[in-house]
Amino acid sequence: MAQSYYSVIIIGAGAAGIAAATKLLKNNFNNFIILEAENRIGGRIQTLPFGDGHIELGAQWIHGEEGNVVFQMASAQNLVSDKRETIQQFTNSTFVTSSGREIKSNHLREYINVAYSVLDDSPKDDLERFMSLGELFQKRVENVLVDTEELPLKQFINWCQHYQNSYNGSDSWFEASAINIDTYKSCPGYPAISWKSKGYSTVIDLLQEKFNDEVEHLHIKDKVIFGKEVVKIYWSGDQAEVLCADNSRFQAQCILNTMSLGVLKNLCNELFEPDLPEYKLKAIQNLGIGTVDKLFLKFPYTWWSKNNTGFSFLWSNDDREKFIKENKRRGWDYLCDVFGFYICDNCPNTLLGWIVGPAARNMERKSLDEIKIGLMYLLNKFLGDKYTIPFPDLVTR
Repeated sequence: MAQSYYSVIIIGAGAAGIAAATKLLKNNFNNFIILEAENRIGGRIQTLPFGDGHIELGAQWIHGEEGNVVFQMASAQNLVSDKRETIQQFTNSTFVTSSGREIKSNHLREYINVAYSVLDDSPKDDLERFMSLGELFQKRVENVLVDTEELPLKQFINWCQHYQNSYNGSDSWFEASAINIDTYKSCPGYPAISWKSKGYSTVIDLLQEKFNDEVEHLHIKDKVIFGKEVVKIYWSGDQAEVLCADNSRFQAQCILNTMSLGVLKNLCNELFEPDLPEYKLKAIQNLGIGTVDKLFLKFPYTWWSKNNTGFSFLWSNDDREKFIKENKRRGWDYLCDVFGFYICDNCPNTLLGWIVGPAARNMERKSLDEIKIGLMYLLNKFLGDKYTIPFPDLVTR
């Protein structure tokens, strides 16, 4: 009969679960298992082969250098790119209106610089007075920048909201606290560092010491039981018990739960028995989390100009309303929230589209064939007058 009692049970084989397992194994502690609902390790880290390269469905960049343990591990093995151009994929992209017109205004760089400096340049009393990042941003930008026919301010602000939501992981910047974002301390150094070749899943190999020939590799995968979706955690008394969706049970002295905030928000009221203390439930409920999704299109060749890092889309309210009305039966309203397509690190001939919020969750309910047709329609609407866009070889999300 398979063992069902352990000293420690780790729930989740994402970065937190793998890091915990690493710590245990390095200290010669072996009486534990990891229960993972999926059929793979990595959690939000998922690097996949795609065409002639690879893509990151989840975590993509290393954010900062000084004090960043991922950067320290990766740079020691010469795994990070020397290029510091990721942010420029957005700021140096071609901004295009929903009428197909490229923005060539000399003021565009000024607009972008102001948008990026909103939090840095805002007085502390502004951060305390305005409840949300959206309120602060609109007030700050509208006081500094001028609306022109050539560069419509409202359309630019709408793009900024989508960009900020993708960066902060929020459905709306009116749900994000400006002062709390300001108090968040980033690691000094370049904020979005790319990997040289193998992608973010290399972190799992680093944790297992696979790049260190002087020590024995940590075979963490041997500790993982896949396909074990935990539906109940009994944690009263001297020992805890875990119930899985397949009715299997595991007991332990200690349970380390590394479920994501999104899963906890969805399950916290029925997952634990007895219930979690009220202050922990409130912490789970009050922490915000939105939806940020990626859309990858691999083309047979690079049809955009060599120096172009991507395309940022600016919708007018009239064009947006008209588009939604005309395509209501197709269910294409989510396309209005794909705020741009950008070149993809380590994957030639590929563009990466970003979509956030409720529109992203709407997109998740569509088939890949539906998404492919919709994205091609969107690209041709904005760029078809200037580019002949081939049909993509591969599409995924």
